[in-house]
Amino acid sequence: MKYKILIDTNIFFIPFYENFDIINELKDFLMKNNIEYEGFYTLRKNIIEIENKINSSKSEKWKKIYSLVLEYIKKNNINIIETKENYEKTDRLIIKTALSDKFIVCTLDRNLRIILKKLHIPVIFYSNKKLHIIW
Repeated sequence: MKYKILIDTNIFFIPFYENFDIINELKDFLMKNNIEYEGFYTLRKNIIEIENKINSSKSEKWKKIYSLVLEYIKKNNINIIETKENYEKTDRLIIKTALSDKFIVCTLDRNLRIILKKLHIPVIFYSNKKLHIIW
């Protein structure tokens, strides 16, 4: 079975905090765990959130980080899933999307991981300098 990998915004910041290329590491992790996947995805809502932070941030340092995150997403050819309900909370959109197809969600959000686990949606997260999966 092939999964789509749905990446939450917080995952895209890891390369800039941890010097850990999350996309390459995800590819290796999936291969080592014999998990077939058809691509990496994020929500349009996540992109909008980052763009809004670029425009509203008072800190030049943070503007640069947000811009680098957008460049990283583009450079790694992350597929963007259009979201019409941009007024809805991102976590709710992630859950709706994950329930709509065979997804594995990548997130650092502990509360979201708990909800996804209850819904039997696999979750990959980063902790202690490595990736982990919850089935």
